[in-house]
Amino acid sequence: MSGCQAKFQTLVRSPDGLSVLWVIDLIIVIELVANIREIPYGTGSRFTPGKGCLTGTRTAFLDFIVNWVNDPASERGLVLFGQAGTGKSSIAHEIARRFDKLHRLTSSFIFLRKEQSKREAYYLFTTLARDLSDRYPSFKTALGRVVKDNSSLRAGTRDYSTLFESLILEPLKDLHIVGPILVVIDALDESGDVTGENGLHTFLPKALSKLPSNFRVLITSRPEHDIESAFVGDRLASIKIKYTNDSELAATTHDDILAFLQEKLSSNEFSKYGEALAIRAEGLFQWAAVARGYILNPPEFFGFSKKKCIKHLLRLTADRHGRDPLDELYKDVLEGYFTQQESRLLFQSVMGQLITSIEPLTIRSLTTLRQHASFDGDDDEDDDDDAVIILLRRLGSLLSNVNSSEETLPIIPLHTSFRDFLTNKEKSGDFCVSLQDAHRQLAHSCLGLLLKDLKFNICNLESSYFANKDVKDLRSRVDKHISPALLYACRFWDDHLEHIAFEADLFVQLRTFFEKKFLVWLEALSVTSNVGLASAALSALNVWLTSSQGVSRIVDSMRKANN
Repeated sequence: MSGCQAKFQTLVRSPDGLSVLWVIDLIIVIELVANIREIPYGTGSRFTPGKGCLTGTRTAFLDFIVNWVNDPASERGLVLFGQAGTGKSSIAHEIARRFDKLHRLTSSFIFLRKEQSKREAYYLFTTLARDLSDRYPSFKTALGRVVKDNSSLRAGTRDYSTLFESLILEPLKDLHIVGPILVVIDALDESGDVTGENGLHTFLPKALSKLPSNFRVLITSRPEHDIESAFVGDRLASIKIKYTNDSELAATTHDDILAFLQEKLSSNEFSKYGEALAIRAEGLFQWAAVARGYILNPPEFFGFSKKKCIKHLLRLTADRHGRDPLDELYKDVLEGYFTQQESRLLFQSVMGQLITSIEPLTIRSLTTLRQHASFDGDDDEDDDDDAVIILLRRLGSLLSNVNSSEETLPIIPLHTSFRDFLTNKEKSGDFCVSLQDAHRQLAHSCLGLLLKDLKFNICNLESSYFANKDVKDLRSRVDKHISPALLYACRFWDDHLEHIAFEADLFVQLRTFFEKKFLVWLEALSVTSNVGLASAALSALNVWLTSSQGVSRIVDSMRKANN
């Protein structure tokens, strides 16, 4: 090292010394950026502009929050509590959209409830650190110094305190950033770690008080007991609390729902039924959104008549006898669209796979995976694809992107309350989804797809002697030869296995997979930068084999076969 430094010093004294210094600086910057990129980033966690508020609505809430952000004397944190369907997420997305348009949004993190064993709530802090480094060069330099010689800190630890102190507070020391630093966190209740004494909900209030005074962190959440108790209290002077039913801020909610209905209903329909529908919504924007979509696409059950559909909705909600208005509406919509038992079974199967998927599935990935879920010799795959697409098109008021012409967009329930409804037998009845059955279907699908489509040198590389980083067009080769559905199967087959008990038919698939496809699976993981998942997958498999006496059953079957 000393020899290299001497050579550099000699070069610096030469006429080209300035150029050499520039090269050295460039190398340092490249190394810094490479280290920071190893810090996990919450892909897909950013706000969605289209999920904001309708123009001219929720003005009291939005003005209040904007003033809070801009006031130098404001608290560091603002928590907006609201029941399901009251529009708090729309407010969060709208605030993020507005400040992003002004180039004043530092970071946003939207929690999405996932059916998985691996908690990723810690991504909130790693994503914030990455966003801060992108926005503020001085922070990037300081963060680079912190993580330079600490691989564990870059990509190992998941401890909230360590991440917050090291990746955020430490780089902020001695930095003077002018103006408010806005961070928007939506749906804290969906983070997967909001119970007990050591969850994210108990850490955040303490963390907010340690941030510089110009930080503004907007958080939305359902008022679940543990979360509300953690934030509400006189001792938390750095946090302001508001509710979506605030008497002043929510004074125009009824008029806002009217405006929302008027945007899509015909002038005749709105003049006759708009006021009654807004009253029935009872302040729930989600009720208005689902009802509006139902009216615009009335089912055959009502002879495709919008008028009959509206009258039924008004009569139904008037007679619900204290039942939750959203649950009642969801059930009514599904009963209208799916009148036959066969269509209801298909609905349960499709929705089960959508809400248990580890990452949101697209229509194309969903149909591809479903082609490998059955092993009864049924060749009507195209018919099933068509049926799935037709079914999903009916659910535009409940699911995102199902009516888009682009089949590569993720399908996500537009509201968490719909997922809650589907997983509660008492609420959803015939439409209740079995999460275990869905995981079983997806486990079969993933393994079936891996057995069919994985092959040696899947990306058609000219030589296996080159490292991945030396293959210039590797990304385009991956996109061409490894479909999103196949990549999903490579990454997540073990996650679905973790949710089901040992089954002999799955074991047969797994044995075939390890006999014929194990090495090419590792190859696929490698070229897609996912090889680190292999160890966790094998650990999950080991747990699955030893559960429910799986190993002993295998041994017994082998003994019988040899006798």
